[in-house]
Amino acid sequence: MLVERDDLLRGLSASVDAALAGDGGLVFIGGEAGVGKTSLVRALAEGAAGRCRIRAGSVDNVTTADALAAFHDAVPEVRGMLAEPGDRIALFRALREALQAEPSLVVLEDLHWADEATLDALRFLARRLDGVPALIVGTYRHDEVTARHPLTEVLGDLATAPRIGRLTVPALTVDGVGALVAAAGAAADPATLHARTGGNAFFVSELLAAEATAAPAGRPASLPASVSDAVLARFSRLPPAARDAAAAAATLGTAADAALIAAVAGRDLDAVDLCLDDGVLVDRPEGIGFRHVLARQAVEAGLSALRARQLHRRALHEVSARTPEDHRRIAHHAAGCGESATAAVHATAAARQAARLGAHREAASQFRAALRHGVTGPERADVFVALSYECYLTDQLPEAITARQHALELHGLHDDRAAVGEDERWLSRLSWFLGRGSDAERYATRAIATLEPLGPSPALAMAFSNLAQLRMLAWDSAEAEAWGARALELAVRLGEAEIQAHALNNMGVAAVLAGRVTQGTARLEQSLDLALAGGLEEHVARAYTNLGSVAVDQRRYGPGLRNLEAGIAYCEDHDLDSWTRYMQAWHCVVLGEVGRFDEALALATTLLDYPGISPVSAIPAASAAGRVAARQGDDATEHVSLATSLASGTGELQRIGPAACASAEDAWIHDRAGEIPELTDVAWGLALEHRDPWAIGELAWWRSLAGIAPPEGLEAADPFAHMLAGDWEAAAAAWEEIGSPVWSAYAAMLDPDASHADARIRGLDGLGATATAAAVLRTRRERGLPAPRRPRASARANPGQLTARELDVLTLLARGLSNPEIAETLVVSPRTVEHHVSAVLRKLGEPTRGRAVAAALREGVLDDA
Repeated sequence: MLVERDDLLRGLSASVDAALAGDGGLVFIGGEAGVGKTSLVRALAEGAAGRCRIRAGSVDNVTTADALAAFHDAVPEVRGMLAEPGDRIALFRALREALQAEPSLVVLEDLHWADEATLDALRFLARRLDGVPALIVGTYRHDEVTARHPLTEVLGDLATAPRIGRLTVPALTVDGVGALVAAAGAAADPATLHARTGGNAFFVSELLAAEATAAPAGRPASLPASVSDAVLARFSRLPPAARDAAAAAATLGTAADAALIAAVAGRDLDAVDLCLDDGVLVDRPEGIGFRHVLARQAVEAGLSALRARQLHRRALHEVSARTPEDHRRIAHHAAGCGESATAAVHATAAARQAARLGAHREAASQFRAALRHGVTGPERADVFVALSYECYLTDQLPEAITARQHALELHGLHDDRAAVGEDERWLSRLSWFLGRGSDAERYATRAIATLEPLGPSPALAMAFSNLAQLRMLAWDSAEAEAWGARALELAVRLGEAEIQAHALNNMGVAAVLAGRVTQGTARLEQSLDLALAGGLEEHVARAYTNLGSVAVDQRRYGPGLRNLEAGIAYCEDHDLDSWTRYMQAWHCVVLGEVGRFDEALALATTLLDYPGISPVSAIPAASAAGRVAARQGDDATEHVSLATSLASGTGELQRIGPAACASAEDAWIHDRAGEIPELTDVAWGLALEHRDPWAIGELAWWRSLAGIAPPEGLEAADPFAHMLAGDWEAAAAAWEEIGSPVWSAYAAMLDPDASHADARIRGLDGLGATATAAAVLRTRRERGLPAPRRPRASARANPGQLTARELDVLTLLARGLSNPEIAETLVVSPRTVEHHVSAVLRKLGEPTRGRAVAAALREGVLDDA
C-alpha cells in the first residue's frame, strides 16, 4: 500500500514520459532505510510497464560490493564483457548502446553500497543521455551518505548536469500511519505508533504484521519492542522447514533462486513456498529475498554461530558448483565456515576482477581479506603490492605505503632484487604524495642503485623518470633534464611508450621552468602526442595539465587557456574527474586574471563544493576565488584561509606562492598592507631559493607596497621588473599584451601621470573590481599622487557599485525568484547565487532580500517596470 507518495509518483512519471520521448534522465531518490523508496519505484515501474522495458538491479551488503552488480542484473546485454579483459570505457559505451536500443526504465537500488565501477558508469551515462530513451532511477540511504562517501562525489559531479534530479522520500505523517493501521484492521493508536517508528513505513508495517500474527482472536497484542523483535517474532512462528529456508535466504544475501535457497536450507521447494505465502520472503525479478534488507539482517543476526557456520558451508558447496566464477560470494561463504585457504584464493581472484572493472575500493577490501585469511608464499608479496596500488588509486595513501613496505620486506627475504627496486620506486612516489620529501628522494636513489646492476629494464627506466620528476618538482631543472634524458634513452631502446611519455613530460616542464619555453613546450607536446597515440589516458591528462598550468603560471594566458580547455574536454569525455578538477582549478586562475570574474568565481565555488576535492586542486581554486572576491569587495577570508592552510603543508612553491599572493592582495585591498610581510615571508624565501622570476616579481611587488624595498639584482620577470623599477608605461604595456586588465591597472597605479591611471581605473569599474579601483585610488593618495575622479553618474545609478552579475541577480530577486530558480536562469550553481545574494545585501546595506529590492527601486538601480 502506497501512502502519501502521490506527488512524488506524479513527478517521477513525468520524468518517465520525458525520457521515453528521447530526453533521457537520471533521478536519485534518497531516504532513510525503510521509508518507502522501494515501494515508490515499484509503483513507478508498474505504471510504466506497458510502455517500456523495466530493468531492475540492486547492490547488497552481504560482502564487498560486486563490481557493476546493479548493471549486471539491469542490463544483461553486457554480462559477457564483465568477464573479459578490456577497456572500461568500451564497457560503459556498451551500457549506453543497450539503453539506447529500446525505451527503458532502469531501477538501481541501494546505491549507498555501490562499488566505484557502478558509480563511474552512472557518471558516464548521466553525461550522455541525449537521445537515450531511458530514465535511470537510483535509490540510496541519504543518512548513510556522508561528506566523504563516494556517492556524495558523484552527486556533486552531476549537480549541474542537465536532466539530473534528486528527491527525498519523507517519513509518513500521523495521518499516513493511520491509513496503514486502518488498512491492516489493527487496533494500534496511530499517534503512538508514529512516535515509536518516526513514520518509517517499513517499521510501521512490520510492527502491524507482528501484532496481526501474534494476537489471539478478539484481543490486541502489545507491539514488539523493536523492528528486529518484530521480524524475529514472525520468523519464530514459521514451521521448522520454512524457518530453515528463511535462514538460508538470509545467509545467501539479497536475492537467490528458489532451488539454491532450498539446497542450502536442506529442505525441498515447499519450504520456500511457505516463506513466500507468509510474506517473510518475496519473489522479485532478480530473485527471492526478504522484503527489506533490515529483515534479512535481523534473521541473520539471530542465527547461532553453529547454525551460521553450517549454512555457510552448504552455501559454499552450492555456489561453487553453480557459479564457480562468483569468487566474491565463494570467498564470503568460505570465510563464514572457516575454510581460510579457500577464502584466500577466491578473495584474491575477486579482488583482481574488481580491479579490472575499476571497482578499486572493493578490490582493496578483497585483497585485505585475502591477507587476513592467510594467503601464503610468494603470492603474499604480490597481494601486498596489489593492495598498495588499489589504495593508491583510492587515496588511502598511508595504507598504500604500509602495504608496499610489507611487500619490500617479503621481496627482500626472497632476494628478488628486481621486485625490491620496483617497491623502492613506488615508495618514493607514495612518499611524495604524503609530503615526505626526504623519504621520496631516499627511496628514489635506492631504487636506481638496486635496479641498475640488474641491467636495462622498464623498471630502471621508470626509476630514472621518477627521479627526474622529483627534481622537476624541486625546480632543479638541470638534474631533472639529465635524469629524464637517461629515462628517455632507455625507454626508447626498450620500446616503452608510456615511460617515454612520462620522461618527456618531466623534461618539458623542467625546460620551461629554466626559461627555454619553446624547447620545453615541444617536449610536452611530444609527450601528449605519444600518449594520445597509445591511448595512455592518464599521461594525456598529465600532458595537457602541465602544458596549461605552466603557461598560466608564466602568464602566457592564451596558450594556457587553449590547453586547459582542450584537456578538460578530453578528461570529461574519458571520465578522468580528478584531472578535470585540477585543470578546472587552473582555469579559475586564468579566468580571474583576464577579468572574467563571474566565470572564475562560479567555477571555483562549484569545485570547492566537491567533498572529495584534492588539496592540489583546492589550492588554486581557493586562491583564485579569494582574489576575485577581494577585488569585487566581498569577504575573501574563507577562500584565502583555505588556500593558505592547505598550501602550508606541501612545502612547495607552486602551492605556497599563489596562496601567499592571494593573501597579500586581499590585505592590500582592505588597507592592511602592514600584514603583507608576515603573509609572504615563507613564499618569498622559497621563491628566492628556486629563482622563480614570476613568483619573485609578484611577491616583491606586494612587499614593496608594505614598504619593503626589493633587493639589488632581483631576478624578476619583465613586467614585474618594470613595475619595481618605476617604469610604469612599459609595465602597463607588458600587462596589456599579456591580457590582464587588473595588472595593467596595478602597473599604472603609481604613474605620476593621472591620465594613464584614469583609463585603467575605469576599466576596473567596468569589470566589477570596485574594491580594487578604490584601493588603487587610496594608494595614489597615500603616495601624494593625483587621483583621478571616478565617474559620478555610475555611482548615482549604482550606489552599491554592484557588478553586472549582481545586478542580474537583483533583477531576478525583484521578480520573486528563489535561489534555485535564479541558478537555473543564469546557468550557475545555487552556491554561486548565494554568494551573489549575500554580496548584494551587503553592498546595499540591507538585511533582507525584500528590503534590498525596495532600496534598489528607491535608488533607481532597478526600474519600477
